[in-house]
Amino acid sequence: MLGLALAAAGPARAISSGAGTSGANFLEIGQGSARAMALSGAYVALSEGSDALTWNPAGLAATQQREFAFSYLSYVQGLQSPVYMAYAQPMGRTAWGVNAGYMSEGGFDVRDQNGIPQQNTSALVRDGYATIGVARSFFYEKLYLGASLRGIHQEIVGAAYNTVSADAGALLHVTNALTFGLALQNFGPPTSDVAHTIRGGAALRHNDFFTTTMELRNASDTGTQFAIGEEFSLPEEYLDVGQLSLRVGYQTVDSYGQSFSSTLKTLYLDQTSGMSFGFGLYTSEAFGYGLSLDYAFVPYGALGTVDQLSFKLKF
Repeated sequence: MLGLALAAAGPARAISSGAGTSGANFLEIGQGSARAMALSGAYVALSEGSDALTWNPAGLAATQQREFAFSYLSYVQGLQSPVYMAYAQPMGRTAWGVNAGYMSEGGFDVRDQNGIPQQNTSALVRDGYATIGVARSFFYEKLYLGASLRGIHQEIVGAAYNTVSADAGALLHVTNALTFGLALQNFGPPTSDVAHTIRGGAALRHNDFFTTTMELRNASDTGTQFAIGEEFSLPEEYLDVGQLSLRVGYQTVDSYGQSFSSTLKTLYLDQTSGMSFGFGLYTSEAFGYGLSLDYAFVPYGALGTVDQLSFKLKF
């Protein structure tokens, strides 16, 4: 059924009374950055480099080197995103970037108005987008401002639509340790076509090892949510060969139900809702390049689990 396909295309954030009332829900999944997903999306004040195109375009201005990023996402209900790529290019105080993502899912059973399965018929969902953005730093890198345009394509059971939305964002570095972030996302089209989202938050770097990030976001189809994340990092100078980061996050969501996975039961995560976990590895000494590998794991109760793997090259 069309409704089922829509739900699978964007179970997005929580199971909410408003979920699914806007189109292009897949944009709320958080595709492209395993680091951000491991922090439960509390990333508006931490976004930087090519990741910024998904979370806060102002973070593009923090790009110090050219970046190429690739990410693979395995979502609930068999939704797969085998293609996500991004590129960021610094040009002095200005930086620009592009990204593109594609995801699809097929095999949904199709039923008539009486709920009777239609033989030899299946629904196919295809979603895709491409973004271009630019950002610039001001006042000796205390303030970053950025904007982007996103082309969106969604196809459900042969019915397709295309639209263009706009993002705008700001980052304010109050001190070297404290940053505030604000982003307005997917504005332009009506909310029936694309959910509008406002994100605001802060990141506090306690020392070389611990960073806390918090975010309050409001999407037109899911209401207001709070998210918090904690990142522990062992810097490269302590390990010689690279940097290791461990991450955990939490966001306010409705219950996902109980999972019957024996692995999640062993880890006491079978009834967990809103938690996320992950790690990251980075080295600046890989044949003269900077290489990072990030992984995120999110238990979704009865819906299954989400895995995202991100790779980034700095050169």
